[in-house]
Amino acid sequence: MAKYGPCRNIKGPHPWSKLQSALYKVIDKDMNFQIHSCAYDIGDSIGIPRFWLTIGKDIVWDFPKNAMWDNSDWNFYDEAKNISRLIKAYIDCPKDELLTHTFNDKWKMTPYLLACDKRNGKRRLAQMLEKDEYSCAAWIIRKRLETKQKPTTNEYKEK
Repeated sequence: MAKYGPCRNIKGPHPWSKLQSALYKVIDKDMNFQIHSCAYDIGDSIGIPRFWLTIGKDIVWDFPKNAMWDNSDWNFYDEAKNISRLIKAYIDCPKDELLTHTFNDKWKMTPYLLACDKRNGKRRLAQMLEKDEYSCAAWIIRKRLETKQKPTTNEYKEK
């Protein structure tokens, strides 16, 4: 944990590096997906947590920036713990329940996780494209479907 500076790691119910590593094990490596976490120190040992997902250099999801669309009272420390719990529940979800399981995700992060999850093959990715709830991650799903296309034997002969 950084002692000085604007951002420090969050210690929650699951040590962050272990949780991050476990998530990376289910993510398609070709997606150049990363999840980040830190807390911005605002004094008196109070930190405002931030989580964000990137694909390449693009930030595709950002808490609290993109997840605070309502006027609810937000307790940032509790939200950080709950996001960590969501990630843990997602990792532990069996493959055959990924698209049907109801995650406690008021931050709308799971569509991005599902779109990058290597446990979802072409059939599931195509099913996801047909549903509105995954529209925010449609470009990621299309990118994965394109990378899953393998050349036919005729294409090998032409090269």
